[in-house]
Amino acid sequence: MQFLKKLKKEVWTEANQGHIKGWQCSYLLQFPALKHLFTGKAGDLNLAKHQPTVFPEKSVEKNRESLCKCLEVNYKNLIVVPISHTDIVQVLENENQKLKECDAIITHLTDIPILITAADCVPILLYSPEKKILGLVHAGWKGTAGKIIEKAVIAMQENYMVRPSQIVAVIGPAIGRKSYEVGQDVADLLVHATESAEILDTSGSKPKADLKLANKIQLDKVGVMKIFVSELDTGINTGLLYSHRIQGKRAGRQGLIASMVSN
Repeated sequence: MQFLKKLKKEVWTEANQGHIKGWQCSYLLQFPALKHLFTGKAGDLNLAKHQPTVFPEKSVEKNRESLCKCLEVNYKNLIVVPISHTDIVQVLENENQKLKECDAIITHLTDIPILITAADCVPILLYSPEKKILGLVHAGWKGTAGKIIEKAVIAMQENYMVRPSQIVAVIGPAIGRKSYEVGQDVADLLVHATESAEILDTSGSKPKADLKLANKIQLDKVGVMKIFVSELDTGINTGLLYSHRIQGKRAGRQGLIASMVSN
């Protein structure tokens, strides 16, 4: 994979291979056992089958296959998280396991690429280099209000004996505070879930929420110390990323794909 340039503070590396473009957390590139990529919309790389949409379903599988080829992971083993905007975390114990609707998966399995899709919600990667445990989380406002990221970290502790201090958390591109106006009821739920009014901008007629900051606060509270956050805002950077809030049915879904690889 060709790396074009370093982003701010060299936290993020921009990746480009043909029509597959995206971002990787520079810190995680030191661990050869992990492959990962946060994708953008370049080349109409829609990765989800959803309604309503202007994207044909046939192109989705082709895009997913191209993405796996780019990362050199097995497309036949790809697992797509069955997102349902909940706070449900599932443990993936074997490759033949049938997943129920959830918004987070943790696993010890290698050579099983996992994909979550989003178009404003927060994609989060959790990885323990010491324990070789991987987690992927989709945090919309409902999941954030339900503390899904905290529940995923706790699940890594309970199922794999991973201490929060052993986890690297990477928060990818998502809608930012400037673009995410919410109702007062949602604002109240998010403040309650984070115990912080810092996540809100209340200067306008309606509050605006910062979901990335909310999840960062929750990660910090549960004891995760290495946290990297993308500054890319889907609501502003619509040339690079899909945004359902801004683009409506014209919005595809970008993704976070990750896989641990066997030696």
